[in-house]
Amino acid sequence: MAPTAVDVVDSGPASSVGIKSVGGKSVSQTQLHPLDDITPAENKRAVELIRAYHAQDGFEPWFKSIQRQEPRKAVLLPWLDAYHSGKNPAPLPRKLEAIYIEPKTAKIHETVVDVASRSVESHTIVAGAHRTNLDITQLEEFEKAVVKDPLVHQALKELGLEADTPIASDPWIFGADSFEDQPYLMQFLMYLKSPRTGNDGDSFHYSWPLPFVPVVDVLTGKITHVDWCYTGDSADGMVHTWKQGWAQSNMEEREYMPHLQPNFQARPGLKPLIVQQPEGASFTVSGKNVEWQGWNFRISWTAREGLALHDLRFKGRSVFHRLSMSEMTVPYGDPRPPLHRKQAFDVGDASCGFTANSLGLGCDCLGAIHYFDGHLALPNGELLQQQKVVCMHEVDDGLGMKHTNYRTNNPYVVRRRTLVLQTIITVANYEYIFLWHFDQTGAISFEVRATGVLSVSPIDAGKTSPYGNVVSRGVLGTNHQHIFCVRVDPRIDGDGNTVHYEDSVPMPFSTEADKRANPHGVGYTVQKTVLTHEGGADLAPIQNRTFKITNPNKINAISQKPIGYKMHVPATQLLLAHPDSVAYARAEFARHHVWVTKYRDDELWAGGKYTNQSNGKQGGLATYSAGKQSTVNEDVVVWAVFGLTHNPRVEDFPVMPVESLMMSLKPNDFWETCPILDIATSSQAVNRSTLLSSHEGEAESSSACCKM
Repeated sequence: MAPTAVDVVDSGPASSVGIKSVGGKSVSQTQLHPLDDITPAENKRAVELIRAYHAQDGFEPWFKSIQRQEPRKAVLLPWLDAYHSGKNPAPLPRKLEAIYIEPKTAKIHETVVDVASRSVESHTIVAGAHRTNLDITQLEEFEKAVVKDPLVHQALKELGLEADTPIASDPWIFGADSFEDQPYLMQFLMYLKSPRTGNDGDSFHYSWPLPFVPVVDVLTGKITHVDWCYTGDSADGMVHTWKQGWAQSNMEEREYMPHLQPNFQARPGLKPLIVQQPEGASFTVSGKNVEWQGWNFRISWTAREGLALHDLRFKGRSVFHRLSMSEMTVPYGDPRPPLHRKQAFDVGDASCGFTANSLGLGCDCLGAIHYFDGHLALPNGELLQQQKVVCMHEVDDGLGMKHTNYRTNNPYVVRRRTLVLQTIITVANYEYIFLWHFDQTGAISFEVRATGVLSVSPIDAGKTSPYGNVVSRGVLGTNHQHIFCVRVDPRIDGDGNTVHYEDSVPMPFSTEADKRANPHGVGYTVQKTVLTHEGGADLAPIQNRTFKITNPNKINAISQKPIGYKMHVPATQLLLAHPDSVAYARAEFARHHVWVTKYRDDELWAGGKYTNQSNGKQGGLATYSAGKQSTVNEDVVVWAVFGLTHNPRVEDFPVMPVESLMMSLKPNDFWETCPILDIATSSQAVNRSTLLSSHEGEAESSSACCKM
């Protein structure tokens, strides 16, 4: 079900206000957890206060986000500890943060509202030529206007097409190709509609790319100019090879929707696989708080990140304060203008909250499902209810551990149960599936599955390109990267954490002294390197480099080492753009696999706060870490960077089967024994598996897998 606007709950009349200060009597608030999302009443109060604050300023705020401001960490942590110890701490002040623009100038305003006192606590006009994300209202307006514009009609005529030829347009962030500030722009990738299926809203226009890109001035909504693409091969270089009649003879229809595929027949033989939990799910939910198998954590929903996880504790011990997807960059590898500008930041440019799907029962999520909704502000300040943007369910994930005593032939089998929280975003053509996996050992994994439709470009029929792979006649699947950054705010059994990495290296075997210590040449040791100051570090798969987050104030009684968590990050390729390029400057975080910074409130964005048309001046992880502050036994933040270098296959078109990546956080000397010895062994009496073929000795349907 699509997100729908809901009525804003009336919280009473707004107080009279002045321009630089907003006064009023304190109002009572319903008891809320400090990490609870914004309520409809709070949203309405914020909109009223901000509009009153700007009543004489000559503009109506165009809201980009209104959400609960997370309490400052120095205040929040003592409150959380008191709360979990059974005390009843006094409510923390509820504050809301809003980002909005002046429609005629796109000047960005940041405002913090104190709900209880009905006051604007702070107001800042963002300096510099920064741009906010484009919202769906703007995109829909521009998309309709572009296909009717005279400059687009002229471009069609140059291709030998009629001005009224049915076409489609995909909005694309303009990106940047200069370190100089540029006007507020966006670009559109253009496509023909299929002559056969074009009247159907699900017709697949991506198999008909056109070789021109209109550029729109966001402030006026008008096309400033049209850029033309190069469609030749490497021998053609930067010479335009398209001509009149090119489009009509260059493409062929491809469809993926069953009702549009000619002669579609479903593959036979696939029988239902039904996930059932006859006694219900093992988790309990109270509002946005989740408890499951020793886990206790809260979720929140933000405009930019979508799903964020807070105050994560396992068996009563704190492990992480906050986990979230901070940013991703998607740079394309075609150096030929205008497609060289293609570099999306899908968190900062598009926002995971606004692009989230409403998840379908039995489609996106299988089993016994619990859904969470989201609430976001529309440009006019009205609240948007996003239904079922997060689904949560349990998964049988195979064996958790097993041992068979070969002397007695008695097996010990424990199955692995995981709790999965899933959200999916659609950014025009692409889909990203984000999954947080919790297991019974205290481990957490974050998985990304990329799917959807390739962002394609036109190519002359019969030619190939070094910048991609031809995936259909006249369609080039351009080489590109998806580089993700996950923000990990640890609290490993308390405050004060340190990050180090360990390399497994062979003992030397050269000198006589070496051979006395390692006479058979088989020895290896683990070398530890502490990240003592803010900065980045890289993976080294040959050395099995492993990053660990430890609490040096807590020592494991068994290993005599600090307790901690081990972080596994996939050893994937970093940003390929040249260090002197604008693309490289825009994506500071994509230079290293792991970053460590000292915690500072509001440092959440690996690529900087405003990524739209950023040109290296927006900040990000390199900027956050530039102070080189100490990170030993401090409140630190760890940033994990990993990605896909996607050189497309023919099999990726028209819709791409999922490509998956996963990072993990696992207890490392955190416990004093295996943490899942208390899990019941596997039993057919519980699992009720079905025997499809007869086998001697398998008649007992309730037999145990293990000796009880």
